[in-house]
Amino acid sequence: MATLLTGFSILAAEAAASAYRRIHAINFGVYGASKSGKTTLHSQLRTRGEVPIIKDRTVGLHRPSRKVVKIDKDSRTIKTADVGGQTFYWDAWKQDMRKRRVKYIIFMIDDRHISEAFNLDHQLSWQFLVDTICDEYWRLSKGKTKKKKDKDFPIAVGVWANKYDLWKDKYEHDGAIDQHPIFQPFKLGMQRLQDRGIPCFKYIVSAKSDPEMVYRGIMTMVKEY
Repeated sequence: MATLLTGFSILAAEAAASAYRRIHAINFGVYGASKSGKTTLHSQLRTRGEVPIIKDRTVGLHRPSRKVVKIDKDSRTIKTADVGGQTFYWDAWKQDMRKRRVKYIIFMIDDRHISEAFNLDHQLSWQFLVDTICDEYWRLSKGKTKKKKDKDFPIAVGVWANKYDLWKDKYEHDGAIDQHPIFQPFKLGMQRLQDRGIPCFKYIVSAKSDPEMVYRGIMTMVKEY
């Protein structure tokens, strides 16, 4: 009888945990330079499969929406908000992080910083993001500040090298994918985050055409950090 009750308790606990994961949405922030694939990632999370080409740039900060990520017989519910990547929208990234208390951050890049010698889109936006995350204060309007609490800092930050299907054969690399030179310009910022106690996750993805890569990346961040 005791064994039966124990087994029932375990099943009930597992069912409760599963229900909680479905109901409770984990806040993800997705940021990066314009046309790096943020909107495509949101579309892939919302409707799994081949995502149509998105030509228009995102304007402003959109309302966050829930997405269910399912892979390997496991699922999590997350919440993301699409936001523009141009410099005049960077303050909207900060607003999104602060108001939703984002727990995981994905910084989207492509290979433009390698293929275009003088393109600093990713490096400059990464610098802003790292400075914002590491700052002990929220820098508000009119010179006001508000000291951050521990829960205002993200659990982990992922640097996702997007459009892998387009650049994977362009650059010679024989080592582990997380050692690919595409990540090189972001190492200093990653070290700053690590020193702040925020681990970094390097990942390659084809958000438009490979939903499994997207879903596995999300699940890895949630389960391993």
